[in-house]
Amino acid sequence: MARARSRSITWLITGATVVAISIFAFSRNSPSVPTPAISNPPTAAIGPAPSTSALEPVQDLEGPYAVARVVDGDTIHVQTPSGDVTVRLIGIDTPETVAPGRPVGCYGPESSAEVRRLLDGRSVYLEPDSSQDSVDKYGRTLAYVWLTPTDSVNLDLVADGFASEYLYRTPYHHHDAFVAAQASAQAAGLGMWSACG
Repeated sequence: MARARSRSITWLITGATVVAISIFAFSRNSPSVPTPAISNPPTAAIGPAPSTSALEPVQDLEGPYAVARVVDGDTIHVQTPSGDVTVRLIGIDTPETVAPGRPVGCYGPESSAEVRRLLDGRSVYLEPDSSQDSVDKYGRTLAYVWLTPTDSVNLDLVADGFASEYLYRTPYHHHDAFVAAQASAQAAGLGMWSACG
């Protein structure tokens, strides 16, 4: 029984990988899918960070902005020309670590530590999403956070099992990629998907 389950998981992972590679290859070779120019290229070397991002490079990113503080796995502060801005990462949710009156969630400390590892001392780019409000009910700016125009922090956290995909009311621009990344992370038992049952 365990061997059959292991084979099923292996086939699922293999199938998901083949589909992802096919979609990526098709989108790269399709004349109807233009590759956007980068309007705000990085101005300083950001250092190597492995990317699991399945998203096309994004144009018109805001920044770069220095990361001032990591609050937890899905909230950071960045320093903009107009001051400190609290940013809630779109499309993800991480277990709680700092919510008043709420217990620390399973894998919450690990998720927060991963965001600190990725972002402490770095500059990031923000991508707003016109399908979402610009701020949430707590006044946090809603955005995708990018290390480079091809490396989405939000998507990497989901793909590596540090965050779950999160939809609030309206599907966001990169929704399908986030759902696929979570399915792959769950199938592979990455991060919270093995640690939290």
